[in-house]
Amino acid sequence: MFNGNMKRLMSTGAAVLSLTMLAACSDNSAKSEPGTSSSNKPSASEAEVYANGLPKNEKVTLKYGFFQGGLGREAADYAIKTFQQKYPNVTIAITASPDMPNILSTKISANNTNDMFDFFNRKPAGDIVALARSGKLEVLDDIWERELPDLPGKKVKEKLLDGMLDSIELIDGKTYEVPTISSFSGLFFNKQLFEKHGWNQNPKTWTEFVQLLETIKQAGVTPITFPGQYPTYYDNAFGHSKLYELAEMNGNLDKFTKDHENFIDEYSSPEMKKLFSRIAELGKKGYFSEGLPALNHTQSQMLVIQGEAAMVSTGSHVENEMKESTPKGFEWGYMAVPMVDSPSQRVWVKTGVTGGMFVWADKPDLNKKWAKEFILWNMTLENQQFTAETGGLPIRKDLVEDSARLAKVQTSLKSVLNHVAENNLRPVKVKRNISLSDPSYKQATKIFEENIPKIFIGKQDPTPILEQADKLMKKALEAQKK
Repeated sequence: MFNGNMKRLMSTGAAVLSLTMLAACSDNSAKSEPGTSSSNKPSASEAEVYANGLPKNEKVTLKYGFFQGGLGREAADYAIKTFQQKYPNVTIAITASPDMPNILSTKISANNTNDMFDFFNRKPAGDIVALARSGKLEVLDDIWERELPDLPGKKVKEKLLDGMLDSIELIDGKTYEVPTISSFSGLFFNKQLFEKHGWNQNPKTWTEFVQLLETIKQAGVTPITFPGQYPTYYDNAFGHSKLYELAEMNGNLDKFTKDHENFIDEYSSPEMKKLFSRIAELGKKGYFSEGLPALNHTQSQMLVIQGEAAMVSTGSHVENEMKESTPKGFEWGYMAVPMVDSPSQRVWVKTGVTGGMFVWADKPDLNKKWAKEFILWNMTLENQQFTAETGGLPIRKDLVEDSARLAKVQTSLKSVLNHVAENNLRPVKVKRNISLSDPSYKQATKIFEENIPKIFIGKQDPTPILEQADKLMKKALEAQKK
């Protein structure tokens, strides 16, 4: 990767060695300063460096805060194992937990640099924007310009999946989070059931989509389900990404985006009203599971596996999450919900960066450099392949373009990648420029979320709910200005 720089680095090392010897002659009493990592630095005469320019003989321990969700931790453990084999002087101490956002917030509040993770793959609970602006997070813009460890001469940005770089969340124009694993959300379905009935697996417009739902219902199958116990799962297929889609259709994308990032008209925008008007229509027609309010995420996904429901609103991790309950030969299909009127219009899709890495700024420079190397290591084809085989969506497009590699990935991921290739999609990851702390914000969110299941099954008119939430949101925004 960095072999071309070796001579220059060695020449620099020789110059440093000469200066060190001169300094030693002029002041024999000089003492070496303590190292910043977990062991003392070797003398210049003993110094050795890897091709990436980092020292071989200086031991470093990196603390890794890992969010363990539906994808598990197999891919993370594999990346750590292979990284430590290549760089034996580096130890990565992983702390894995589904409660990582709160663990991070606790550590940040404690303000103990030594106890804090060197890097982590989940946003802390709270205001990520404030953390970035206060200098707590390392700027990672340089990652996009780095060469891939297994593909010298090719920059990271050149090998990302199409649209991935555009979907990266920036704060004040800077990168603080770098994805190593992606995910797509939408409707995941029982592919064999669709093929058996000859149902449309790729509706291109809203009209075609509604026709599909009616066809499924007439066959005696519930068209769509999701976990009412966790109502925000609706967002995977019918949420914020659809607002951007409607805004673009209305020629209002720039204004909507700016407003949305600042919570302006969160519940009263024309796009929000249109979206929930359509959802309410679907609910009244009985296109969602009647027992939806009582379902958890695995129960709703199980309905699809059992053929009782045709589709579930969830993420591309579904196959990995349900692998113990899925019969042999079962295949997951995927579609995005099209709000558009014409196939020529773009369909917006919620994407995530499941392995999005953050680096803590208040750490020794050497630790931060090694943390960046580990981020790059996760992007090698070997690690991307392992990730894809264990349920994570790869970010390398050359893996997707390799039919032999693609054949080994899970069916849910194949379906996503095929859908991306066959349709005019725009991945989006919602971002916010501010964080609201006023109690009215939480009240607005609560009123909205607790009514989602009832709206989707046609038992609640969304209009009064949106109006109540909107009043509380405006109150929260006013409080923010004070």
